[in-house]
Amino acid sequence: MRTRRWFQAALMLLLGLYLLETLLTGEIAFYINERFNWLAGLAGFTLLALGTLNVIALLSEPEGDESTLQGAPDLLPAARGVAHGGTARWYVLALLSLPLILGVFLPAQPLGAAAINNSGIAFSLNVSGGDQAFSIAPTQRNVLDWVRAFSSSTNIDEFGGQPADLIGFVYRDVRFDEAAEFMLTRFTVSCCVADAVAIGVIVRSEQAGGLAADSWVRVQGRFEVRDFLGQRMPILIAESIESVAMPERPYLFP
Repeated sequence: MRTRRWFQAALMLLLGLYLLETLLTGEIAFYINERFNWLAGLAGFTLLALGTLNVIALLSEPEGDESTLQGAPDLLPAARGVAHGGTARWYVLALLSLPLILGVFLPAQPLGAAAINNSGIAFSLNVSGGDQAFSIAPTQRNVLDWVRAFSSSTNIDEFGGQPADLIGFVYRDVRFDEAAEFMLTRFTVSCCVADAVAIGVIVRSEQAGGLAADSWVRVQGRFEVRDFLGQRMPILIAESIESVAMPERPYLFP
């Protein structure tokens, strides 16, 4: 029992440190909407506090006393309360260890083309914000702003000739002409990656064939309304394409 309690205390401390480390490095942005960062921070400090209380209680307890903690100082009732009767079973601790193990040993990276292959990609969104997107200058709109504008418009031809300056990663599937087309893609995240939705703008360019899937690029050009799979939609005709680093915050937030 005492060994299990030490393991539980160590797990709390390590999970708390891991959460705070992802906040400091910015890796938390790969997993949750940025507006919930404060919750991750609160959880990290809470886990550190609980782990510390468990350690204090264990250090204050006479060796071999597993139940009453009578040897703990009177000034530590909270610590004794946390440790007494609050030890999880081994299988529960093992399950709680999985996020820490995966977080430490697997490289942190955002969702990419592989996730789209599993969930698909949206050409339109049934979300609010279309009017707001129209209030943004065309060259200042991101992928989400354009998709919102397309989805809320009743006249798709109004986008013909409008300029765009967009950053996203390259995605293709069997619907695209690999030599001339690709989807400039971003993920939107409302809460966390579990509800992530891939959205994108179709790009036509003679450079398309030389762009690797998942590579991040900046595309500048103008929209033309053309046919794609039997449907008229705005397609970005690229005037320039350049490779760029992945943004510090790769997801867009509705």
